[in-house]
Amino acid sequence: MPDETKTEKTEVSWSAPEYEHIPKSNEWYWILGILTVALAIAALLLKNILFASFIVLAGFTAALYGTKKPKVVKFVVGARGAQIDDKIYPYENLKSFWIKYDPPQKKELEIISKKLFMPRLILPLEDADPNEVRAILIRALKEEETKDSLSEIIAERLGF
Repeated sequence: MPDETKTEKTEVSWSAPEYEHIPKSNEWYWILGILTVALAIAALLLKNILFASFIVLAGFTAALYGTKKPKVVKFVVGARGAQIDDKIYPYENLKSFWIKYDPPQKKELEIISKKLFMPRLILPLEDADPNEVRAILIRALKEEETKDSLSEIIAERLGF
């Protein structure tokens, strides 16, 4: 009888948009514009030109970001670490991971970094098998449940 031992994968790769794009309606842009103008006027009435400038810049940036389409990125989880396009994040710089898998709403891999200025990587899983991804990551990182941050919750509610 042939030996039917399963060989475990050492690498999983997939392609996905870098983030989920939610199309914005004309009403969304009108509300953003009205809110930006109102806050800028309020800042000018309080004689705070710097804050008014910041509000206008933030509104303009939000509008540009709202129209931007995500590029398709290649993701790899393998023996050396996590890779996003050409950038490799070695396991020695990473602390833990958690797979948020509740299709069709959430299908993403969250990796927590040890670095202060790059605390989290969020990789959309798309068609990657979460069990295969987990099997590779569990060998090198601690599996630790994470909660959405306040900024992530707000961005999600605003359609980003």
